[in-house]
Amino acid sequence: MTRPGFTPTAVLAATVLLGLGAWAPTASAAAINPNGTTATAYYRLTADAGLPEPASDIAGPQVVALVSPAGGVVPPINAAGEQGSPLTILGDSHGFDADQLVVALKDSTNEAGTPEQLLGLVFFGQGLQPGGVLHFALSIDKALADNPPKLTSSTPGVSITAITQTDPTPDPGTGPDPVDPAPNVPEPVGLLLWSAAGGAIVFRTRSRARARRLQNASA
Repeated sequence: MTRPGFTPTAVLAATVLLGLGAWAPTASAAAINPNGTTATAYYRLTADAGLPEPASDIAGPQVVALVSPAGGVVPPINAAGEQGSPLTILGDSHGFDADQLVVALKDSTNEAGTPEQLLGLVFFGQGLQPGGVLHFALSIDKALADNPPKLTSSTPGVSITAITQTDPTPDPGTGPDPVDPAPNVPEPVGLLLWSAAGGAIVFRTRSRARARRLQNASA
């Protein structure tokens, strides 16, 4: 079933862009707060029964969360003046392929004409396995530093909890495929329409593992 507000065209376009490798310049982890207009908030996402590997013709993000207040998530601007991903995957995340996480951010209005902001995620590769955790940092409006935005998941079985930076790191247990300990920042992929009512910027995590393999091969 297609979720309201998402069109197959948007996701197909994202898939084509990913397949062609049409990525914008890399957003570095250090650029999450480059100009003092943003702050960083921390969250943990879990799914009761995990999330399956999405089909290539998926009709919308697997996970959709309403950002309150609208506009609370602010993509950073990197040193080149380009917009980077607002999401950084943290090192204790596990149970999914961090190189294939797609992040989307949409600003539009709801049916009542009220501004809203939605955060979307797609776990390409292997989905999110049961017991998996996405621990991530978000670039947010600096005015919300003391009261970070609330992320309300509209996806059944998925919970997103705000945490403090000093919270103890959860034990990853024996979950498969732990994420690279280095922070992963999804790269910009392209500008797409989630619906006729508004636009969405979509990002994908760069492949650190592939880069390492190429580096080793050339050594």
